[in-house]
Amino acid sequence: MADTTPPSPDATLAEASDPAKVRAFFDGWALYRRIVDEDYLCHRSVSEAMGGWLDARPSGFSFLDLGCGDASFSAALLTDRPVTAYAGMDLSPVALGLAQSSLECLGVPFLLTEGDFQRDLPTIQGTFDVVYIGLSLHHLMRREKEDFFHRLRDKVAPGGSLLIFDPVLNPGETRDGYMGRWVDYAEWSWKALSGEEVSRAVEHVTTSDHPEEIATLNRFALSAGFHAAEVLFLDRSDFYALMVFRSDDFAPRGSGGLRGGDGEV
Repeated sequence: MADTTPPSPDATLAEASDPAKVRAFFDGWALYRRIVDEDYLCHRSVSEAMGGWLDARPSGFSFLDLGCGDASFSAALLTDRPVTAYAGMDLSPVALGLAQSSLECLGVPFLLTEGDFQRDLPTIQGTFDVVYIGLSLHHLMRREKEDFFHRLRDKVAPGGSLLIFDPVLNPGETRDGYMGRWVDYAEWSWKALSGEEVSRAVEHVTTSDHPEEIATLNRFALSAGFHAAEVLFLDRSDFYALMVFRSDDFAPRGSGGLRGGDGEV
């Protein structure tokens, strides 16, 4: 994969069509970063579980990061691991400008593409050993997710895997039931945020998120040519899961998962 030289963050900002949108991005991004830094979305446990899974791979790997944002999560995860090439896609040119700086420390070829991963995934050339989607798949509706699994399979190299970190419904749970639990939990436990900040997060989640049961994702995966999910992490409150879907030409292996930091699922 050829290296690229995306514009610097300052140049990217200058190219933004609407300064108000840039300000809105950074306002929203600052809140998101606070939520991540407080580990309200379980990023630390997901990073630990995913790092252990990557360390068990027998060789180097290429990595495709869909909805990569500023790539800070993936850059930290991949540092000192045998990644051979990185590609990331995100809707925000501002985020991709920040990702440029995040990824330089890896010392490997990387390509950053501005685009909607649901629509523009075919524009990324080649296949990848690891395809990762972090907290983004749930923005698609059910039919869109089902169709997208087939496009994802085309991007997974022989013997490769798809990893998804996403909110998940409990078996038999409705979206409304999930949202009720999640809002109650956020309003009770997100003590580091102001009431207004929690309200902004609640508005985003309740209007934009469409989680599925793991069984539903398994159905989509099997029809697209993956094995059913191996759950690497499920948080104690049953809100978020890290799942790996191996390609159908990958011999399954057994391995323990994490649940809130201990135990297996």
